[in-house]
Formats: sequence, C-alpha cells, structure tokens
Amino acid sequence: MELKAKLMSLNKASVTMQELRRLTGLNTDERLFPVVNEAVTSGLLKPFRNVTTNGNRLYPIYEKYHIVREKKDDTALLTAILKLHPLMQRNDYLKNHPTAFQEHQDTLEALSSWLFQNHSNPIAVSRKERSFEIFGAEKVLDDSSFKTLLNNMKINADTLCFYDTPAYCFHDYIPKLSNKMCLLICENKDIWFNLRKMLYEYRRNELWKTSLDGVIYGEGNRICEEGALTEYTRFLGVKNVQYLYWGDIDREGINIAIRLFQNNPDLEIVPFRAAYLQMLKRAKDCHIVFSDDTRERMEDYASFMASFETDEQTILYEKIQQNLHIPQEIISFAVLLDEMR
Repeated sequence: MELKAKLMSLNKASVTMQELRRLTGLNTDERLFPVVNEAVTSGLLKPFRNVTTNGNRLYPIYEKYHIVREKKDDTALLTAILKLHPLMQRNDYLKNHPTAFQEHQDTLEALSSWLFQNHSNPIAVSRKERSFEIFGAEKVLDDSSFKTLLNNMKINADTLCFYDTPAYCFHDYIPKLSNKMCLLICENKDIWFNLRKMLYEYRRNELWKTSLDGVIYGEGNRICEEGALTEYTRFLGVKNVQYLYWGDIDREGINIAIRLFQNNPDLEIVPFRAAYLQMLKRAKDCHIVFSDDTRERMEDYASFMASFETDEQTILYEKIQQNLHIPQEIISFAVLLDEMR
C-alpha cells in the first residue's frame, strides 16, 4: 500500500528500476524483487515491452515499468452533468472534463437552476448583482477558476445577461442621454457641484454660448489616469461625445489636462476655452497668489495651447512662467447665475 501511494503521487506514467529503489529504500535485488513482483501481480506495475532486466536470474527486475492507474467510474458525474441546462452542455466540455464538474458541482447546479428559471431574457444587471442572484454570494462570478470554467463552457456575460461596471466611476450629472453630447469635465468639486445645480435646479445649460449636456467631476488627477475616461465613455454608450476640460490655471492644472489628452487619444477632448478666458478676465481685479508647485522645468503645453488664439496663449504662458495660481473657484456660483442661460 505504501508503494502504491507513492506511485500514485508521481505525475508520470512510468517508473524506472532505479526510481523504485529510491521510492522503497530497498537497494538490493533480493529485497526489491518481492515488492516489485507483488506490484506486477496485483496489476499496479506492468513491465515495458522490449526492455531488459537487471540480469539477475534469481531476482529479475525490469529496467522500466508502466504505472497502471485505476480508471475512475464517472457514471454518476456524467448522469449529473446530463441534468444541467442545455446551454451548459452545448460544447460537451463538462462531459469531457467530469472532474471540473465535480470540483464546482454545487455552483454549476445553482447556475443550471437559474438558467431553467430564467428562460426568457432577464433584465441586465451588474456582475455582482447577478452573482448574488444566482449563487447567494456576490463574488462567485469574479472567481478566476470559475470564470475560466465558464469560458471553457462558452458561458459569458451575454448568456447570463450581466455587465461589468467600469473601474472608474466618476461623479457625473447628465440629465438626458443622446447620440451626440457635449460633456464638461471639472477639475474641482465646488465648480462641478455648482454647475450640476444649475443644470438640474435652474434648468440652465448654456454657459458662454456653449451648450452643455452634462458635467463630470474629474477628481483632480484621477481623471487623467491612463484609459480612465475612455472606459467611462465606453460604459456611457454614447456614439458621439465631445469633452470640454476645465481646471485651475496653474502648472498642475494644465498638466492634468495634457495627461488627459495623452491617455485618451481616441476621444475628442479640448480645453473649455471660454471658461479659461473668463478666469483670466476676472483675475485682473483679484490678488493672485503663487502656486506651491516647486518644479523648475515647464512641460510642453502645446496640446493645451492649441485651442487658444496667439495673444491668449501669450497671457497663459506668462501666468504659468510666473508660477501663478488662478483657481476654478474664481468663477463662483453667483457668477454662474449671471452668466448661465
């Protein structure tokens, strides 16, 4: 029994005489022969054809043996698999891999029950919502091994009618979706909140002759993380979106805009020119402080400046060169009440 356990633990189909010596600890032919002979008699080992022995006439041991493994009776598993919903059997993966079914049997049977109960098209919900509905636990459909199994069975999000929520869920306010939209991204929370209030409470959506369909809080640097806005746009599902970006006039604020452009090359994103010009206009009558940005080197601002006239670029470059800070908050809610239509 000890030798059988050791042989079954080997991840191979054969074993040599030398390996048998190591497994048993029997270093002489005389001691090893009866153990190997018993294994051959019981059907555990089978000598290779055309393989020589050790040359010992009294205790002949072959140089190599097949390890004969017991065939599992999968009848019960196959019977259980045949009871599953037809969608789970369409490519016969489970029939060909009954041990995979055995490993996830309770979960797969729960899925089958759900499929039988939801034969018509259910309402699409999120991955975690569907997981809880089917299995009573919200993270089952996130499990990597179970996801691999479903993929092998050709069961996907469309089959189970769920969607993945985007990793980047920005705070937004969009009163109504349409095929063509202009959405304004704000670097800071106060101006986002004020614009949101103007849209839903005052029903005003035109600011400095620009019609806005919604407003998004960019959360500072978070908006410019690579692909974040692209993923948000995909989830939004709008065919034609133009983004306007509006942030502080300082090195960091403009750097955020530039990174936003660079990390989402397939999207149409430009600075909200009218807003920046209004900030510069109002800054003439205000005490403007220096930025706390200590970097010596200025970035390449060409992609940001391209939206402005030459004289406007000169003024912006001057403010940045001086390392000044003009915050979005210079456009207060009182200003919006006067300017927004």
